[in-house]
Amino acid sequence: MRSVKILSVCGSGTVSSAMLSSKLEDVLEENGYSMEATEVAPGGVPLAIQSGKFDLIAYTSPVEGDYGIPILNATQFLVGINEEDFIDKLLEILKELSL
Repeated sequence: MRSVKILSVCGSGTVSSAMLSSKLEDVLEENGYSMEATEVAPGGVPLAIQSGKFDLIAYTSPVEGDYGIPILNATQFLVGINEEDFIDKLLEILKELSL
C-alpha cells in the first residue's frame, strides 16, 4: 500500500479537520493508499510544514501562502457535495506525485 501524508486544516484544528482526515482515510484506503494525517488550524500550517514532509494540504478553512505542495479545498467533500469531483482530483494529484 502506498503511503500519503496529509495536512488537514480547519478553523480550530480539531473537529472538522479530524472529520476530514477520517473521510479522506476511507477514500484513500479504497484506492490502495494508507494515510497519515496531521490536523492543524490555518495559523499552524507554516510550523507543521517545517516540521514534517507532507504530500498535500486539504482544508476547510482558507490556507494562505504557497508551500510547494498541492492544496485542495475539501469543504464540499466534507459536507457531501460533489464528492466524486474532489476524489477524482485527489487521486489525480496523488498519481502525479508518484507515491
